[in-house]
Amino acid sequence: MAVIPSYVRPLTWCAVLLALFIGTLLQASDLPPAFIISLPFQANEATPVWLGHPETPQTTFATLNLPIQAPDPTASLLVTVFFQEKEGGFLRITWQGAQAAQLLSDNFYEGIGMNNQRSLLISPETLAGGGVLNFQCGDTALGIQRIKLEWLEAKNDLGSAQVHDVLVTPETGPTQPAQNLNGQPKPSDPAAWKDQVVTVPITELPQRIEQGVEFSVQLDNVPSSGRLVLKEAGLSLSKHLIVWINQKNVGTVTPVVPDLSDAGYLTDDVDTYVGWREGSFYVPVTFLKVGANTVQFSSEDNVPPTQTAASDLATTPPLAVKNVAFQLNYLTPPLQDNGVAPSSQTNAAPADTALPTGPVEASPSPSTPTEIPAP
Repeated sequence: MAVIPSYVRPLTWCAVLLALFIGTLLQASDLPPAFIISLPFQANEATPVWLGHPETPQTTFATLNLPIQAPDPTASLLVTVFFQEKEGGFLRITWQGAQAAQLLSDNFYEGIGMNNQRSLLISPETLAGGGVLNFQCGDTALGIQRIKLEWLEAKNDLGSAQVHDVLVTPETGPTQPAQNLNGQPKPSDPAAWKDQVVTVPITELPQRIEQGVEFSVQLDNVPSSGRLVLKEAGLSLSKHLIVWINQKNVGTVTPVVPDLSDAGYLTDDVDTYVGWREGSFYVPVTFLKVGANTVQFSSEDNVPPTQTAASDLATTPPLAVKNVAFQLNYLTPPLQDNGVAPSSQTNAAPADTALPTGPVEASPSPSTPTEIPAP
């Protein structure tokens, strides 16, 4: 019989005890894996123990009911819905709990009339006791292609003191503030400055752009450097987004390519993704000028949309942007109305200063310019 040396035995027992301890921790914090519902859901398809079989009752408006019992009373549920928006329609989401019904989103649509993806975070307090998650569309067809249900647990993380909201991190996809996942339209961020950097949003709502939308920004002075940020939907994964400033092609944006296990890949066509992708662009300031500056986007398949033949616009793939903002760096900070530069802390713009307090309205023709303060 082999003899285990004495100096090995203590290490072996330590390893066993450590493995048992880690195993106990994992078992205590384990939650069920994410579950994806692809519609139509077949009657013989299995569901996890915490999810009842999806029901589609015969009602005037298309309806889907998902009976849910939380596997852990402290877990939150992240619901990601992939759907086709319908012009003038709505997608309402409610929770029917043991005691009462709760409206989670009056309308999940963003008004872009195309394939979309949005997520909703449901708290443990709402889920307590179990209930039914209900989706109702203002049409006879629901228009939902897929629903991803993912259980999340609270963890202790490190974060900047400037972040004042809970950050939600799914298995795949970007980390987002919880306020972005409350089922309501996300309000536009106000214009703000930090040191010599001015950030100005130029869109208020998601906007279809394939037929030639121009955004306009008024500059009192040309900055030393600039950055453009946005989210886009509808662009082919193999294509770039062309940026036009003052009717000139100044470069391209390559939006982030999501993890290939992301549920937004709805078909076998890996070139297609349903959802919003982030992109940014370093602005060549030589293309900017004092006064009104126009900003426009197009896909590589499209010449400047304003030059596209009317007969081709009908077949142009849908393309949308949202959260478009300029970040402009001046050599000196912009002055407040009392002539004093703001502190290094990020500040929302006071209503009585030259810094704009809200976004401009986007339209196919140049809109009223947003004013940027002179440094």
